[in-house]
Amino acid sequence: MPLRGVLRAANFWIISLRSRRIFELLRLHPRSRFSASNSSHLTSRCASTITDLQERSLLLKMRVASTAAEIETLRSVWDSLMSPNLSLFQSHRWNLLAAKTFGEREQPYFIFAEDDNGAAILPLAIDSRSRSLTFAGECLFDYRDYLAVGDPAPLCVAWQRLASFNLPLSITAICRPQEHVWERLPKTLFSRAPRLRKSEMTSDQLARNHPRAFSRLRKLERMGLRIRQYSGDSPIVSGIYRLRTAQSSANELFHDPRRAEFMIAACSTEASRCEIFALEHGSTLAAALVTFRDADWRRFYTIFYDRQWARFSPGVSLLFEIARRSLEQGINVDLMTGEQPYKMRVAQSAQELFNVKATAAELRELFPAAAIADFAA
Repeated sequence: MPLRGVLRAANFWIISLRSRRIFELLRLHPRSRFSASNSSHLTSRCASTITDLQERSLLLKMRVASTAAEIETLRSVWDSLMSPNLSLFQSHRWNLLAAKTFGEREQPYFIFAEDDNGAAILPLAIDSRSRSLTFAGECLFDYRDYLAVGDPAPLCVAWQRLASFNLPLSITAICRPQEHVWERLPKTLFSRAPRLRKSEMTSDQLARNHPRAFSRLRKLERMGLRIRQYSGDSPIVSGIYRLRTAQSSANELFHDPRRAEFMIAACSTEASRCEIFALEHGSTLAAALVTFRDADWRRFYTIFYDRQWARFSPGVSLLFEIARRSLEQGINVDLMTGEQPYKMRVAQSAQELFNVKATAAELRELFPAAAIADFAA
């Protein structure tokens, strides 16, 4: 039977697990090179649930959502799993939009598992080009993660389901490498995301530390340019990404119109949570900064500048000014992935980001599939 058919047949499992099966589910495979001498917090969390589970039955539900309609049904529970440790890239609205936009490139197989004491979601996708497992978002999600609350049993089951695909795993980029599952998987440093926290610097200190950047902005203002702010559902968004695409070379992110299409839709979906800052001269757009408000962060996602204005550095000038305003408003600044020199001049710290890669064999060792087969029997 084709993979999609198998998944649809097992789309919604309700599994009554007694103590022996729970133990088989949660134990780490004894031959795994990830266990024994390299014990982790995941091991202790999983083990801590076993005693309690041995004394009762556990009703576990698992669902694999592979269409937009099926993903839509997860909205309520998905929203309930969001926590301050996650970002807008883990939100239901962004992942649903990614599934709709990039489904041909990354077929979604979002895994949801829950019991009376916990729940987990893995926004899993299969990359059609590399035939590898990844998390949804194509190249546009700066931070990847799973969602989980409560006991680790549903999280363990969800990852066991992932391992059952018998495909390699490649995820870029995670920012919580110490978390339960990530700490056990093979990782390499990918990049860093420069940041500026309101506790590290005031807006006045930023202005004093970078007089040249702010003097350039004053010069632009004397030339008649003004900064105006728009929301994500403004028509200016499509104009920004149209220009960004036109200026991009073949190896740049937004050379691909489908990615620009996604961002226009994402900005519209976020509406007032998306803030566009445009440096304009009449009807001419000299530079623009697309940002997203995410809890107490302002995430600087896309910067654009008209190359005809390049010698005045309008993009960098705009970035410095919006960083200053953010601090003045008591908002942290996230300059997002990449350590470009202009970002590092602003930043006071940086978040390390990691690539996670595992072979199919490594996933099977860490999350043995015997229990899954037992459930389906």
